[in-house]
Amino acid sequence: MCVSRPVLQRLTAALLAVGLSACGGGGGNDNGVRIGNTPLPNQAPAAVISASTVDGFAALTVDFDGTASRDLDGQITDYRWDFGDGSPTVSGSSPSHTFTDPGGYNVRLTVTDNDGSTGEVLQNVRVRGARLSGTVQILTTSAVDSDVNDRLTSPVSNDDFFSAQAIPNPVRLGGWVNLPGTGTRDGNFFTNGDPADFYAVTLTGNELILLKIGDATADLDLYLWDETGSTILDSSLGRDATESIPAPGPGSYFIEVVPFAGVSNLSGGSNYVLSIGQDLGVTARRPTRLSDAFVPDEVLIAGHSNRLLPAMASRYAATERGRAGRFSRSQIGPETLERIRARQTGPRLMGSASPRMQSLAAEHRAKYRTLLALKALSQDPEVAHAEVNAMLVAHRTPDDELYPLQWHYPEIKLPAAWDITTGEPSGGQDVIVAVVDTGILPNHPDFDDQLVSGYDFIADAGRARDFNGIDNDPTDQGDFAYGGSSSFHGSHVAGTVAARSDNTEGVAGVAWGAKIMPMRALGVDGGTAYDVMQAVRYAAGLDNDSGRLPSRRADIINLSLGSPFFSQAAQDTITEARNQGVIIIASAGNESSTAPNYPAAYNGVVSVSASTIDGTLAPYSNTGSSIDFAAPGGFNGTDRNGDGFPDGVISILGDDSVSGPVQLGYGSLNGTSMAAPHVAGVAALMKAVHPGLTPAQFDAALEAGNLTDDFGTAGYDPSFGWGLINAQKAVLTALDLANGPGGIPLPVLGVSLSSVNFGVLATTQVVRLSNLGSGTIVINEINASEPWLQALPAAVDGNGLGDYQLRIDRTGLSEGAYNASIEFVPLDPATNPATITVTLQVPGVNPSADAGLFFVIAVNEDGSSEGNAAVVAARNGAYEWVLNDIPAGSYRIFAGSDMDNDNFLCDAGESCGAFRTLDIQERISVDPQTTPTIEDLDFVSEFRAVLTTQALADGAAPDKRVDGASHDDNAGGIPFRKPAPPTRRSAAEER
Repeated sequence: MCVSRPVLQRLTAALLAVGLSACGGGGGNDNGVRIGNTPLPNQAPAAVISASTVDGFAALTVDFDGTASRDLDGQITDYRWDFGDGSPTVSGSSPSHTFTDPGGYNVRLTVTDNDGSTGEVLQNVRVRGARLSGTVQILTTSAVDSDVNDRLTSPVSNDDFFSAQAIPNPVRLGGWVNLPGTGTRDGNFFTNGDPADFYAVTLTGNELILLKIGDATADLDLYLWDETGSTILDSSLGRDATESIPAPGPGSYFIEVVPFAGVSNLSGGSNYVLSIGQDLGVTARRPTRLSDAFVPDEVLIAGHSNRLLPAMASRYAATERGRAGRFSRSQIGPETLERIRARQTGPRLMGSASPRMQSLAAEHRAKYRTLLALKALSQDPEVAHAEVNAMLVAHRTPDDELYPLQWHYPEIKLPAAWDITTGEPSGGQDVIVAVVDTGILPNHPDFDDQLVSGYDFIADAGRARDFNGIDNDPTDQGDFAYGGSSSFHGSHVAGTVAARSDNTEGVAGVAWGAKIMPMRALGVDGGTAYDVMQAVRYAAGLDNDSGRLPSRRADIINLSLGSPFFSQAAQDTITEARNQGVIIIASAGNESSTAPNYPAAYNGVVSVSASTIDGTLAPYSNTGSSIDFAAPGGFNGTDRNGDGFPDGVISILGDDSVSGPVQLGYGSLNGTSMAAPHVAGVAALMKAVHPGLTPAQFDAALEAGNLTDDFGTAGYDPSFGWGLINAQKAVLTALDLANGPGGIPLPVLGVSLSSVNFGVLATTQVVRLSNLGSGTIVINEINASEPWLQALPAAVDGNGLGDYQLRIDRTGLSEGAYNASIEFVPLDPATNPATITVTLQVPGVNPSADAGLFFVIAVNEDGSSEGNAAVVAARNGAYEWVLNDIPAGSYRIFAGSDMDNDNFLCDAGESCGAFRTLDIQERISVDPQTTPTIEDLDFVSEFRAVLTTQALADGAAPDKRVDGASHDDNAGGIPFRKPAPPTRRSAAEER
């Protein structure tokens, strides 16, 4: 062949000066082109790619063509393709390839000519996934510690009085503290530690400062200082997961959170949640405070065995000895202190010259010393238990300690109903409510004597996690839903129905005189319609797969579960159960949808939508023509009453986020699942006074308006049904049905709202006074407890009944939360007055809510996160997030903080949320080809703090990782990929 002009142009000037010979043959690299007798070197081929598309959505199929590639002095003999996605290389001039995962891919074509020379070219292909977006809402009172361990944050020190972080009141704040050398090695504070967090706050005098410690092995203490930072006014120095201090009075204060540097702090640091809100008498496992009445320099000690008691008594100068388990009294004198000091690590906090000791009033120093000694004593392996020698006084037995948080009960006039009945049987037989759900935590103290025998109908051993088929043990084995802990949904629902009450701890149930039949049908990832219907059949006394029947069927069945799918078999089962006389109540669903949700939409089922603390429809609640009732389901995105807790429904929960036994406690959930058991409990109260109550009578009373307060559009409407459940009206109606016409002989003054929260901005609210009984009521007086509160007639009759406008005036009120009440007094002193409690907030120093840096992730079916997390900061009190390039699949969406920097979301003490709710995590089906964009995936994230009733069991500490951080691999926290920070601060810049 002859050399072409382009080839000649590439020759050097020296070669061009030489005469060229005619083209001819040759061997080796001889391509027939010569300069004189010298063959020219072979020219490399040029690779060229053409593609049918280079940009599209996964899964993207691209047709490639390399035939435009050229070899000027020979021919191409091989085409080799590398698609850049890890798939094997292929040969051929025109292949097709499918890219399954989103991303950018460099496709490389390598061509080889007949002389073995190669040429290559790159072509970029952009494969797009779906774009998911939404908003994460947080409590308006949310705040975050300014120096957390998350390596993507830039800490601002709040380690002393001079740098104290100003916080609002009320507040729910997430934070982190640690000792040097603890926490993750790449966190902000591994080297120097975060030794204390100081907060400046203004209190009205009616608040409780509550600290919930995230890491079960950590020991954090809580201090309250005066406004000068010179005197410790109170401290909470317990050894469990909760510390609390009541406000000593109105004024400005400093709050300090500090990791204890003694032997009892195994992890050296922890997340925590600091809540400040109205002191409603709420604590769980009450810590010992400096302000408590106990004998200073004296403790009570119990040993493990008789053999160890003499040695223990000698070591701690115990004044008495006794059998194993018996307490001995020990004086915390110089000898005991010296022995304790010898066992203590870290700074010496007990000496008279220590800074904290000098900051205490003289009368508190011995008590402080005593509390510190208890911490060290608790770590002595020979000491089974140690406690202060408390001073006792006679007083009335208190009610359930968390009842003040149950705003949802006054909302439905439940206290007035309890004046008539608490659900104890009037006809000789207990009222039984079957709860078909995830099962029960039978050892919880609030279920003591509240249960009858139930059954487990989960046929699939994997879903049940009990490694067998159906059986007679309905114990909740945990569903290990992502989010830090199993949901323990059934216990929460059952607690609302009939938790034990007047037992000085925990929560109250709607009908605590009734009994619960626990029916387990939901496990990991929910349950099947068949299993649920088998549970319904058993509870109703119908034949079922167990081959057994209960000794007595349930009177009421609660179904806080659902699906969009209709089942004729389920409808037939519901009809059979109703024909047995069973009242069946179900949650309407949490999809903000008007589409039917089953079993709530089946004929014969009472469907319940959810209301909020201010009487509005909850934003997640389903609506539609099948809705019968509304009841409190709450909303964890608000704190309208300023108690420092989200406005969900508080009830029984467990926590298995650490290894070892489930920690039994209480917590807040929201959803129509929480609304339905309110109605089930009220139905149980009705059955208690009218055992013959039938489903038909219940329905007729509902449609007559005798069980509800009319909310929403007058009469029936698809949001509230026939209205918000009114427990007092319902019980009075049941009495009337039991006694016949005329069974309510006296007038009863009722009010549409027993509590009103104006929040930060609202100024007016309409309430309605009505006569729930017979006779006549004339309103004589209206008494407001505060001058900023008024009740003005809006539409009243001549007797003063009708609509009133409550109006508040914040003028002149300083920042904080305020409480008041207004009383409507009838002319006839024999008629009951009606009282409305009122709460409002005046914005404080931080009106913009911020829960710290958030990470939003999409979680695959196997529990792993897809791609890097979206990193978002709060803006206008919420988090607007976007996840790009999500491949086809089914995902749960989670959001939360990572204050401890362990690359796990939803650890204890972190903010955590999931779409749609944390306890009901809805899967999102993603197909980028058909739906490239999915928007409005909105949900709530909160600093979750389960108030536990017991200390962590021995040996239940989380596993320790090599880098010094702690995380329990079985905790249910979600691992995720966190982007690296752009730069790394030097050690000198850490502080």
